[in-house]
Amino acid sequence: MPVSVYSLLITAVGEYVKDYLGEQKLILFADSVPDDMAMYCAVHQGSELTAELSPGQIMKINEDIYRVTAVGRVATVNLKLLGHITLSFDGALAAELPGTVHLSGNPPHAIQPGDRISFYPALN
Repeated sequence: MPVSVYSLLITAVGEYVKDYLGEQKLILFADSVPDDMAMYCAVHQGSELTAELSPGQIMKINEDIYRVTAVGRVATVNLKLLGHITLSFDGALAAELPGTVHLSGNPPHAIQPGDRISFYPALN
């Protein structure tokens, strides 16, 4: 796998994250997350974002691999400034919301502290 364009380590998981995974969504937010939102988020410490998020890139959650199918117009900026995006595991080809990244593949059954998520350049 090439060098990641962004990598993060999950440090805390809000009580409602499992419910959102059941709806094929995962909300990520850096550890600066406001208290009233933390219960809905997988909180993380992230690396520097070195490239725009774009369709065709690869995302890994631990060893599970997903292809990015669509990226909302503010997802890259939100990830860079706040560590905040919503992952939607629906394979959509057009972004539903400006801060959403859509992925092909089934969502993980659970997310826990210590899990790693990384984005990689598109494979040709």
